[in-house]
Formats: sequence, structure tokens, C-alpha cells
Amino acid sequence: MSINKKIFNSKNSSVLIVLAFLIVLNILISQKPFYIDLTEEKIYTISNASKDILRGLENDVNVNFYISDDLPVDLIGTKTQLEDLMNQYKDISGKIKVSYNMPDNSQEKVAELGQKGIPQIQFNVIEKDKYEVKQGFFAVEITSDFEGETKREVMPIIQSIDTWEYDFVSAVYSVSRDKKETVAFLAGHGEGEIQIPDLLKSYELQSVQIQSEGDQKGFYFEKEKKQPSTENEMEVEQEAEKIFINPITLIISGPKVKLTEGEISIVDEYLNGGGNVIALSEAIAPDMQKNLEPVVVENGLNDLIKKRGIEINSNLVYDKSNSNITYQQGFFSVSKAYPFWVKIVKENFGSHPSLSAVQSIMLPWTSTLSTDDNNYEIVPLLKTTNYAQTMSENYNLLPDVNLYFSAGSQKTVAAISKSKDENSSEGSLVVIGDSDFISPNFSRQVPDNTSFFLNLVDSVSNSANLSSIRSKNIVDRPLKELDESEKNYWKFIAIFGGAILINIYGVFRITRRKNKNR
Repeated sequence: MSINKKIFNSKNSSVLIVLAFLIVLNILISQKPFYIDLTEEKIYTISNASKDILRGLENDVNVNFYISDDLPVDLIGTKTQLEDLMNQYKDISGKIKVSYNMPDNSQEKVAELGQKGIPQIQFNVIEKDKYEVKQGFFAVEITSDFEGETKREVMPIIQSIDTWEYDFVSAVYSVSRDKKETVAFLAGHGEGEIQIPDLLKSYELQSVQIQSEGDQKGFYFEKEKKQPSTENEMEVEQEAEKIFINPITLIISGPKVKLTEGEISIVDEYLNGGGNVIALSEAIAPDMQKNLEPVVVENGLNDLIKKRGIEINSNLVYDKSNSNITYQQGFFSVSKAYPFWVKIVKENFGSHPSLSAVQSIMLPWTSTLSTDDNNYEIVPLLKTTNYAQTMSENYNLLPDVNLYFSAGSQKTVAAISKSKDENSSEGSLVVIGDSDFISPNFSRQVPDNTSFFLNLVDSVSNSANLSSIRSKNIVDRPLKELDESEKNYWKFIAIFGGAILINIYGVFRITRRKNKNR
């Protein structure tokens, strides 16, 4: 009896009850797991946009993983996370069918998967204090039968679990549609280069020129057409065939040659008919071959955009909020703040889907925009801080120039124009006072620039759902710009705050001890 009393006394009973509760709770959670996402942007929570796309599937989507059995240790956790995410996607939509395959490294299997675009890859493994190189597979194939045609997307290597939601949902979105909309890039005027492979996930891309002669007016691209050779010749002659298209969105990126009146008129008609235009252009551009010597850009875009309430001003902006430039000075590499690389932070963003979850955007050598909303609704997208200044003459763009800032008004550097008439069929016009921000160099340097541009294309092309997924993992958190009085305040807190708190606590302890001794 004495043993039973010891076991079942109140203290031990409480412990047993708690243990039993935890065991039951663990069993329940293992059957139906739940998640708590404490991040501000909810980056570990499946977005509503993903849920809408998955729930809207009409046909089955087959997701076939090809993952080797003998994975390196660092990829085993990734595989577990993938399986967990796929279970969540299947709960959202019964149309998602998942299979896991563990292919071997036989020549037949390597050849079979190679035909599907899934390569055998090498894994670097350290086992038993030995460095080894193993071969295997870590890929996924997504297919769907759509109107008698099997549509297919392949990720030959699953790169990162961080971007998996966007990679997976955009692939599902692609295979579940009849056809992709076309996004066109204007060419023929010295336009800047844009290399963003992610656009291909959602759109057909074409480089187009403007045809303004005769009855055929609009945008066309050239497709090589093979002609049968003569009996005596083995070669095949090729002839360029002009194919006219009507893209959902036209991108004009930093043309250096002026568009003619006829070309401007065709783009204007395209806007009036419901097409969308994203125009990227600064008024002053630095000549990279001549020590950043400024060059006036005369491309005629103002003739197009002024009638819709926006004008690119003939100036360049420099701002207290900026990014660093790195350049060579003798034998040394120097990195310093460069005010002409304007950094736009979240608090200066407009309210627009293209800015979803983006933290900061860098615009190098950007011009300001003037806006007039008499006939059109003008929505500012990006603004500088109130310390931004403009340079409109005596340009000096060198990194070592001394520039001064004073508090003033914010400057608009990106805006979108829409018709105020709700019954109008006009498309949207987006204007950004810089074209370099999305060039390969800067888009790689500042990932948020790419996210913003992709979101922008989605939003004006009526594909805004994907924009809220793409930017979920952006982690850049720029510090808020403070004036001198605020800086001095926080310096005082940092230097003396700790000492003051310790002294207050010491006085409290001494006073309490004296009171006890009385």
C-alpha cells in the first residue's frame, strides 16, 4: 500500500496526466499536422493565390518526382520538406496526383530520363571521413492532359525549397492552360537587354518590330521559313517570314533611337485597343565607355506618354537612400555609397500588386516623372525619400563627387496611367524613369528588381495571382532613413541606455534590501 500511495500521490499523478496528454496530443498531430507561421510576410504559409490556382484545376496534374534513394545528408531534409508540402497541396486540390520514383543509375534509366530532359547529376558527399562524388537524380516532372494534348514542365534539378511554392504553382499553372499569353519586347531602336528566364514560365516571349507601311500596321516578328532546295543542291535556303501578333503586353526598354511618328501612332492605337505598355527610359544616360559622361536620350517616348498624363523629366536623381558602387582605383577596389543609384524602400512604395512582398528596389541613374491626372488616373508606384535632389545641368556622375542633401519633397520615379472612364477599353501604361535596373548586371545584383519587374508584367497582363507567390522569400530589410536629431537620439540610447538601466536596477535592489532589514 505504501508503494501505491507513492505512485498515486497528487504530485506524481499530475506528471502522469501531463505525460498522457502529451502522448495523445503527439498522436493527433502526427495524424493531421498543423503549422504556425510567425514570419511577418507569412513566407512558410501557402498563399491564397496558390490555393486559388490549385482549387481551380479542371484536369488532373501528375507530379512525378525522380529522387535517388542514396541522397546526401543535406538533401534528405529537403526531400522530407517536399513530401510535407506536397501533402498540403493534395489536401487543397484532389487534382494533384503525386508519385515518387527512385531511379537507379543504369544506362537504360539514365537514357530514359535524359529523353525527358532530366539529367543525371553529381552529389558531393562526405562519409566516414572520406570525400566522395555520387551520381543520381533530384528532379520533378509535371504533366497534364489538356484537350487531347499532354502539356509538360520539367525541373531537371530541384534547386531550393525556399522558392518551391512559386516554381511548383507556376508550372502547374502553365500545364493547366490552353495557351500562354504573349509578351513582346520592342526591338529595332537600340533597346536594352532583358534576360529573365522566369517570364517563360508564364508567357510566350517575342522580340517584335513595328510595321508602319501599307495595310499591315502593328507588331511583327520574323520567323525563318525553310524552302525546298533544287534537285542539284543539298543546301536548304531560308527565308524570313513576317508574322504579325497582338501581345497582351509590350515592353519598351530604353530605346536609344527615336521612334518615328508612325511608330508612336501604332503603339498609341495598341494602347487604345486594350494593349498594355511598360515603358522604361531615363532622360539622361551615362556613357560607360567615356567615364560616365552624360548623354541626352531622345527616343520619342514622351510623345507617347504625355497624352496619358506622364512625362519623363530631363534630369537625374540622387538620393540619401542609395546603394554602394564598387570601382577600381589604382591597384585597389573601392566600395562607397553612390547617390545616383537610388534605393527605393518599402515605405515609399505605392499601393499596387507589383510591389507585393518586395522590400527595396534600386534604380541606377533614374529620371523623375511629372504627372497630370486631369484625364487619366495616375498611380505613383515608386517615390524617393524627401532628401532626394535632381541634377539637370553641369552633370558630374563620378563616384567621388561631393553631393549635398536637404529635406524637401519626394520625387516620383515610376507611375502607372489608367483611363478614368470605367467603360474605356484602353490598356494600362507603366512608366519607369530608368531602364538599367532590369539589365542583367543590376537584376542579378538586386534580386528585388527582378521580382518587381516580374510582378509588374503579371499585374498589367492580368496574371497578378503569381506576383504574391514569387516575392514571398525576399529578405532584404533596409534600415529606415533617419534625420540627424533621430540619429543622435538613438546614439544616446545606445551609449548610455544600458548603464542607466543597470543603475536603476541597482538602486531598486539596494532599496529593497534596506526595506527587508528594517
